[in-house]
Formats: sequence, C-alpha cells, structure tokens
Amino acid sequence: MSLGHIILSVLSLCPQSGYDLAKKFDGTVGCYWKASQQQVYKELAKLEERGAVSYEAIPQEGRLDKKVYCLTQQGTEELIKWVMEPSEPTVIRESLAGKLKAAHLVPKAVMIKDIERRRQIHQTNLEHLKAELAAYEQMYDQGLLPPKGKIYCQIGIGRGIRYEKDWVAWCDESLALLLASSD
Repeated sequence: MSLGHIILSVLSLCPQSGYDLAKKFDGTVGCYWKASQQQVYKELAKLEERGAVSYEAIPQEGRLDKKVYCLTQQGTEELIKWVMEPSEPTVIRESLAGKLKAAHLVPKAVMIKDIERRRQIHQTNLEHLKAELAAYEQMYDQGLLPPKGKIYCQIGIGRGIRYEKDWVAWCDESLALLLASSD
C-alpha cells in the first residue's frame, strides 16, 4: 500500500482539492494512514505526472488557482488493480507497549499519566470518527457520493471506531490495574 493508492481511493468517491484531501488525513483517513499536507501535495504531483489524476484549475480572487483533482481512467485502472490484490496485516509499532516493558524503572505515576493522556487522545479520535461517519452517511443519503460506496465507508470507518474503542477500553483496564496495585 502506498500514499498514492490511498489518495486515489479518496478521489474515487468524488473530486477534491489538494487542501481537502490533506484535511482527510487529519480525519477519517488518518485512522489508518498518516500523511502531512506537504506529502499529499507531493504525491498528487507524482500521480498527475504519471497520468493517474488530472485537475481542473478554479480561479480564486487574490489567490492561486484552486486545483480540484479527479481520477483519470488510468488512475481508476491502477486503483482497481490494487484493490483486487490481497491485503497483508500491518506490523504494529507501538511505543507505549515498549515503554511498559521498562516501566518498572520509573514511578507508577509516570505510566498512569501517560496512559491517561493516551486515553484522552483515543477518546477524542473516537468522537471525531463517529462524527465523520455520520457526515459521510448523510452525504450518501443525499446522493452526493456513489451509493455503492456507503457500505464500504461504514466498514472502513467502523474499523477505525472499533480500534479507538479498544484503545479506550484497554486504557481503562490498565488504569484500574495500576491504581489497584500496591506499588
């Protein structure tokens, strides 16, 4: 999987500006793929250069033209080929899990504080994903997005929701264990 494939996937729903695409990586897309605004723009240039996307320049008063990107036939074919390939599980790289192996070296309060902080982050992410899902469902219901995509949107964002719920639950369980321990 590459950033290019993720961008093509998002564009398969509807044309979007680079700015709007980059914002998606702060929202629902960010639950499974991280990319900065600069990375998104750089990848869009590569996709456009190889003919996977094209753009329409929309004039804006007093500013640079807004580029609204859409998939080309070549981009659609590339995306279909990628979607048809089997997916592989991603290796988890979690710094907190590594820190827990050495947590016996620091006061318990340090880990409690870190887990509380992580709980808040995941709770906030969960609330954002639920709001994004509701917004997408409304767009599908209003006919603004292709109807066949609704179930896949629900499944994809649902995966992110489940991930965040699991983190919140794990944090709650871990905090309860730490607070109940005599150390």
